[in-house]
Amino acid sequence: MKIFNDLHMNMAAGSAGSYIFRKILIWIPVIVMYIVIFGFSGQNGEQSGGLSRKVANIVIDMAQDIHIISIEDDEKDVYIEKLQFPIRKTAHMTEYAILGMLVYTALLTDGIAAEIGTLAAVIITFLLACTDEFHQLYVPGRAGKFTDVLIDTTGCIIGMAIYYFIYKGIKSRRASDN
Repeated sequence: MKIFNDLHMNMAAGSAGSYIFRKILIWIPVIVMYIVIFGFSGQNGEQSGGLSRKVANIVIDMAQDIHIISIEDDEKDVYIEKLQFPIRKTAHMTEYAILGMLVYTALLTDGIAAEIGTLAAVIITFLLACTDEFHQLYVPGRAGKFTDVLIDTTGCIIGMAIYYFIYKGIKSRRASDN
């Protein structure tokens, strides 16, 4: 009970309460992103395949509209089938690139050094990918695959590289402005 009284007193003073609030607040985007990923993973095989098919159809229609490709209507289904796998894996990598960047940002905000934060973000994202694939073992029409964990982790690493290059670009722009 004393802990709660001390915490309440510090919150009244503003220091501990705002500190705890900031600590919780910085992790909310990570939690929301993982809930989104978990939601997509909870789709059964038919729902997931249908979503990939819709995206593939949109990509093909756009490519035809801007005259990159020309496909007859009777060939369209073949191209949609061929596109579904890379679209699905690209979506995985993109989700985990964003998740990795959010985890890294949260770690840095929590005061973790950048070098340790990078490794920690990759490890945390890897572990979250493992739990996501485990979850898919229990979703009808889905399968948990370690290769998907590796694809997800690769997405995280790509996200970390993007983060690094954005940071370097901002840093060099600030240096040239001074």
